[in-house]
Amino acid sequence: MTRGRICEWFATCCYVGYLPAAPGTWGSLLAGILLYLFPFFHSPVVILFLLAGGVATAQVARGDQADPGYVVIDEFAGMVITMAGHAVTFRNLFIGFILFRAFDILKPYPVRKLERLPGAYGIIADDVLAGILASAALFVIGRLL
Repeated sequence: MTRGRICEWFATCCYVGYLPAAPGTWGSLLAGILLYLFPFFHSPVVILFLLAGGVATAQVARGDQADPGYVVIDEFAGMVITMAGHAVTFRNLFIGFILFRAFDILKPYPVRKLERLPGAYGIIADDVLAGILASAALFVIGRLL
């Protein structure tokens, strides 16, 4: 495989980003499924995904629109960040998934502001912050329930 194909494979999460209708949701769902099946895959992998995802995104999204829909490694990483520090149960994954997608889609301040960063930084930074906010909300919900 060429470097470009490897970056495309990684940035699209094994080509999940090319699925029709809501590729970001598919990328987040893939992360949730993998976390459920492999709970040890949790937090230590976040740094790897952010670094490799940034490199792959920079290569794949070069010259494309600000946040191409087929690049879903950022949603994958955001979902993993959402679950960092939480028990990987079906309930937590479900609530975390809903929270992350809500923060990612609605982009409350300052998430939208980070999206405006140039290149791969903007593509990834908004999802990282959406994941952090979703994780914080999941902690609050966990305390209340």
